[in-house]
Amino acid sequence: VFGHSHIPWDSTAPGGLRLLNPGSPTDRRRQPYRTYMTAEIEGGALAGVTLHRLPQG
Repeated sequence: VFGHSHIPWDSTAPGGLRLLNPGSPTDRRRQPYRTYMTAEIEGGALAGVTLHRLPQG
């Protein structure tokens, strides 16, 4: 999980490393929505990731 850019990102590198950036719930920068992520962990492993968009306004 990384941030700084405030730009949502979810990808997997060639070696299998999952790269997640939740965006930002307060500063959308150049993005159309403010965002955050939730992650589910099961048995010590990442089971799911959801990117949530907050209402505009």
